[in-house]
Amino acid sequence: MKKLLTLVAFVLCATFATGQNTTEEIRLARAIQDDIQMEQYVWAIGTGVTKEEADKNAINSLSQLGMTQTTIIDNEFSNVNTGGDVKSSMSTKSASVGISNLSLEKARVIYLAPHAGMEVALRFMTREDWEKRHEETKLKIENYIDSAAFAFSTEDQLRYYSWANILMSGYTKGDILIDGVNAGPVLQSKVREILNGIKISIVAIEEDKQNKNYPYKIMLDFVYDGKPLPSITYSYFDGSGTVSDEMVKDGRAMIQMKKLPESFNINIDYIMEDLARQAEPAVVVLAPRTAPFKEATKEVFTKGFRPKSEVDTNSEKVKSVVTNQLKRQQADYAAITEVKDDAQAPYRKILSDIVASFSSLSSINIRPHFTDSAWREYQMIVAEGKPTLARTPNWTFAELDSLVICREMPIKLNFKGNKKFVEDVVFRVNKNTKKIESVAYKLSQNTESQIMAKEWKERDRLTLITFLEDYRTAYCLRDINYINKVFSNDAYIIVGKILQQSKKKYNDNNNLEIDGKVVYTQYSKEEYLVNLKKSFMSKEFVNIRFDDCNVSKGYNAKEGIYAVQVRQLYYSNNYSDDGILTLAIDMRNDVNPLVRVRVWQVERDVNYTSEQMIERTVSTEGSLSSN
Repeated sequence: MKKLLTLVAFVLCATFATGQNTTEEIRLARAIQDDIQMEQYVWAIGTGVTKEEADKNAINSLSQLGMTQTTIIDNEFSNVNTGGDVKSSMSTKSASVGISNLSLEKARVIYLAPHAGMEVALRFMTREDWEKRHEETKLKIENYIDSAAFAFSTEDQLRYYSWANILMSGYTKGDILIDGVNAGPVLQSKVREILNGIKISIVAIEEDKQNKNYPYKIMLDFVYDGKPLPSITYSYFDGSGTVSDEMVKDGRAMIQMKKLPESFNINIDYIMEDLARQAEPAVVVLAPRTAPFKEATKEVFTKGFRPKSEVDTNSEKVKSVVTNQLKRQQADYAAITEVKDDAQAPYRKILSDIVASFSSLSSINIRPHFTDSAWREYQMIVAEGKPTLARTPNWTFAELDSLVICREMPIKLNFKGNKKFVEDVVFRVNKNTKKIESVAYKLSQNTESQIMAKEWKERDRLTLITFLEDYRTAYCLRDINYINKVFSNDAYIIVGKILQQSKKKYNDNNNLEIDGKVVYTQYSKEEYLVNLKKSFMSKEFVNIRFDDCNVSKGYNAKEGIYAVQVRQLYYSNNYSDDGILTLAIDMRNDVNPLVRVRVWQVERDVNYTSEQMIERTVSTEGSLSSN
């Protein structure tokens, strides 16, 4: 510290001698120099070959006094003026571009005269602003603790507790309590408890002798508290390198390996970095400074499993804890009229051909099984992410009007950048022609269960599920034509984009409201589609998951109008977010359903429940209710 102060004193004296600083800068520099105990100012100095490097080192030094970040801060340096011998900036400088939740947005910088051939930067904040950082951080930690306590899913609980725990590592006060006890150890205990509850087991191992690089396909079940884990991200070593960003769906996963070891490790991504980069970047920065949880590493043993040859669709179906649990859930929430066993044969033949077509040895022509439109849909799916069969399908068959809904074929999508997802493909076959009329990605089991639990007619429930499957699939496949078709011309559309932290809600008095963390904008259908098309063009993939679903349907004059509110998790190669999507859907003409209202918010709002959307949407076609 003494050495640092000596350097500061020398540099400040040298700066004054140059005569290049303003009177205000000299006054502030002297005040900072005199404030050795940092009673009025909190400050740090950095040197470097360039001003950017000097500023970076100054911020890094400042970060040692409390929570900040280092990596994302690099983005700001390109904006620093490096021209001339000595430049200074008295304007407020954000410690990172557009991300005020790192809590250094009020840190200011003065570029001082070079010293010993090195550029010099001084970063400082008032003590008042510095203390506010702690208040803001405390509020965030407390909000995450509260969110975890009421989280719908295990994944959310784990994420919120993990984020709170990591932010605690940068919080210098000890005044955050859980049940009267210091929050730090309690948060660590909560994370360990959840991680300990996640169990991973092998269902089957298959060997694809045609795949010379990664011939071994290992099917895995992820279970928490005896139930399928809806979603979690993980990584593993495949024999050549680490494969990250793998994602579970409804407790099922599939990995591929170069060799089959006696055991291997699965590493749970309890931080969920994709979402953290958008919603809480400080978590990504602080994570390396916190001790990892050994409970996040799960050893999986292959002993007792003999690799089978490539999938044989005539063999006995793969049994697993997850498959059996999902079957029990389906039986519990509603009775679905299934196609009788003796009438399933033609549908099983169609599906058997499709499954077999994934084999490199297959010569089956499956095109005759599809209508023209369904074939285009299926071609989009198989062109997306180089899919492989994730495990032997366990088919169910339900009737909806003239269709038989065949569920489901698990596939694994593989994208550049190691992004991998498991999806379930649903086929809808015409009972008369025995041709597939449409194809879609299945909803999550939680979402489907919550819809099927409604005391509605079976047809109403299946119709809504089918629509939501098509809607979700269109966004995943970036099918702008379907989205254009399904939105009404006068649709009420609110789009949100995460920028920075806030707890405020949207109100529809203004078209544009900046809320700190989220920008909410109202668009016409035309504006929405133009922006959406641009967004799709910049993305290699989009993966949308629905969870925590609340649905309502209209009666009497509004019979056939549905409202859906779901938690939507959006993943892409360049953007991720987690928010609440509310849709009002006019299905009075269920052949051509129309989205009348689409609202996205960062969190639930009492002004946009699904029940209220029924009252706010159409009372007659083409007009919005004034209620």
